[in-house]
Amino acid sequence: MADLFKNVKYVAAVRSEADIDACVASKAKIVFLLSGTLLSVPGYVKKLKAGGKTVFIHLDLMEGLSSSKYSVDYLHTMTEADGVISIKQNVLKYAKSIGMMTILRTFLLDSLSIATIEKINKDDTIDVLEVLPGIALTIIPEVVARTRKVIIGGGLIHTEALAQQILAAGAQAISTSDVSLWNKNGNS
Repeated sequence: MADLFKNVKYVAAVRSEADIDACVASKAKIVFLLSGTLLSVPGYVKKLKAGGKTVFIHLDLMEGLSSSKYSVDYLHTMTEADGVISIKQNVLKYAKSIGMMTILRTFLLDSLSIATIEKINKDDTIDVLEVLPGIALTIIPEVVARTRKVIIGGGLIHTEALAQQILAAGAQAISTSDVSLWNKNGNS
């Protein structure tokens, strides 16, 4: 999984249908699809894959799908998605068992959150850890350094300066819905 993010520092977080075309036209190689419906997701993924993108679907944010193994089966069967994003580890465990890549989205709120990150370090069913808000990674560099997972900082990242701070703290990449950042260095 680390190879996937080797030359990618900016991940396109697509929040609306209107951003699909901008994403396809961008230099972003990896996409987090953060919106859609049971009916629209297959078409969105098809368009993104035709544009050469690696696509992860945030299962918890899809209308008409639940955070269940049946929804994972649906995405695996009805789309060409490369992986699943969720806040639910049991869903990711199932996705991993059927060959999908997995991203656990976690919110860094307190010291318990840090303990959770360290526990996740031992879980082979989680490929990538997305931490929100991404800026929180800048205050726990020792935890980031100890983490064996690929770490992505996400949420509230709207400037290149902030993205660079998060990357300097040890994140392998950042995810952003800010279209202006999708063509930045590292995605070429």
